Amino acid sequence: MTLKKIFTLAAVAMAFGTAGAQQIPEVAPGVHTGDSLTMLVDSLQRELKALKSSSEELEEDVRNREIWNDRAKYFNISYVNQSLTQKDVNGTWRSDFGVALTNGRTYYLHKKPLLGMIKFGIDWSYFDINFAKYEDKWGFFGGDYYDDGSYDGSNYYDPDDPSGEGDYYEDETEDMYQAEIGMSVGPSVTINPIDHLKANLYFRVTPSFSMLYAAEEFSTSYGTFFSFGGAISYRVISLGIEGRWGNVKYDSMFDLGALEDIEDTGDIDLSGDKPSTKWKVGSMRFYVSLRF
Repeated sequence: MTLKKIFTLAAVAMAFGTAGAQQIPEVAPGVHTGDSLTMLVDSLQRELKALKSSSEELEEDVRNREIWNDRAKYFNISYVNQSLTQKDVNGTWRSDFGVALTNGRTYYLHKKPLLGMIKFGIDWSYFDINFAKYEDKWGFFGGDYYDDGSYDGSNYYDPDDPSGEGDYYEDETEDMYQAEIGMSVGPSVTINPIDHLKANLYFRVTPSFSMLYAAEEFSTSYGTFFSFGGAISYRVISLGIEGRWGNVKYDSMFDLGALEDIEDTGDIDLSGDKPSTKWKVGSMRFYVSLRF
């Protein structure tokens, strides 16, 4: 039965109720027509209230689904500005290009938003891929290394060439490439102040497999990264910013202890083993996100 029909019946019943109340005929011992019509009106009013409540609940469920459930997944495309610091010396590279891809979902901890607009959840990123390219700042991966160890910056002395003692040959500097792939998890809070507009803050921990390529050497490491960020969303589109940091240790990598010699004296010692090196990674990621 539609609301229009119910309102019509209610109006008719009320009209009859008024007329019947004036005459008050008995339809049974102790029962008058007016009482019967009053009971009918009360029943119709209860039905109207129940229908109205059901309609409001349905509208609220649809709204919650559109704002929360249908926007729980995310796919981020980030521009990365990253630094890579050798912890034992004052050697820091800054990326001249970086990009990251993140895909995951927010699992909300409660069905209805607190105060009608706040939800707490757990963010789970199925994969978090980060890539950065660094320019060879000091010419460390190429340059002039003479037989006496002096450094020029554009050529490299070949100690294995017996006829080239005191000479050098040109070797162009190389770039360094770093990448991580991991899976992250962490808490988040999301506020929906009006319409489909939302703002969220989150903290995530990302265990990662890290890779570094430079000077024709490829090194790998495990690294734990942390990130803190937030975004503003409207329907499908989000804009966000995220700080990310962590430490890695690469095995069988070049010895960056020579960087101090490069900066202080211009000399470099290429002899000896190449020990494992510890690195500090810090980055800012600016991203566009699709929520679906």
